[in-house]
Amino acid sequence: MRMRTNPPKTRFYMRKIDNLLNVQKIVTVHYQDLFKGYSSPEEKHDFWEMIYADKGNAYIVTDGAPHLLKRGETYFIPPNLPHYVECRGYEPNIFIISFVCRSEGLRFFADRVVAVPENLSYLLENVLAEARGTFVLPDFDPDLKKLELREHPNMGGEQVIKNSLELLLIYLLRQGENQASPQEFFVSKIASSGALQDEIVRYLSAHVYGTFSLDELCAELHYGKTHLCTFFKKQTGKTIYQTYLKLKTDEAKKLIRRKSTFTEAAEKLGFDSLSHFNYVFKHYAGMTPGEYKRSIN
Repeated sequence: MRMRTNPPKTRFYMRKIDNLLNVQKIVTVHYQDLFKGYSSPEEKHDFWEMIYADKGNAYIVTDGAPHLLKRGETYFIPPNLPHYVECRGYEPNIFIISFVCRSEGLRFFADRVVAVPENLSYLLENVLAEARGTFVLPDFDPDLKKLELREHPNMGGEQVIKNSLELLLIYLLRQGENQASPQEFFVSKIASSGALQDEIVRYLSAHVYGTFSLDELCAELHYGKTHLCTFFKKQTGKTIYQTYLKLKTDEAKKLIRRKSTFTEAAEKLGFDSLSHFNYVFKHYAGMTPGEYKRSIN
């Protein structure tokens, strides 16, 4: 007699799948037909803003620096960054989505122009269509904090908007990670404004109190070392590091004028020794720190 055996029990395991990006809230949605010469008021706010050029070109100005936004590109403005839109000889249509997202992954896009491939544009169309069927879309209002629901809104409309936006962001992140060359994906804010040199100097100036890493600069601007160094030397006749030391010297002059001692200035500016500080200062200022101090008294 054969004994019946019970089949082995199937075991199921729970596995947590972390969210890469999570949009907590849609703040505003705008679609604007802008006119030539238009300039919006400067604003800043505590949420993200994504500006997409659906037709024509526009300039996005952040902290006083203009960045050209071409048709099919989107610009990501992080919270609390002053910005405004300008139309210099163009009559663009722009699509603006303001949203709350606390996910660290979104920092990948901060203050950048990103090209949106045609195969992903349907997600932007989904956002706009759902927004029109769910909310009363106002004229541009930078002070608007909450969208007004339609009398008969689309069922689950806000969820569809958030899901479509999250999908777009994730697909753009994937594309950025998979690109052999990051500059093929990112339309760098500096390349688009024709001010790569200025952006390099701005980065160096921001790190003048401390140390400077060429690797970090290249990662920040999404350019290779050879390209960045060759470009800068061709434009200025100086290396990036020479420019960095010149900026330190200029800052040292300010500190000396503010009555800092030479030792204090050297420490604040990240020099490893007073002798190194003296050597760099004389090389780029044409005089020793002591001679410079006497010249301003």
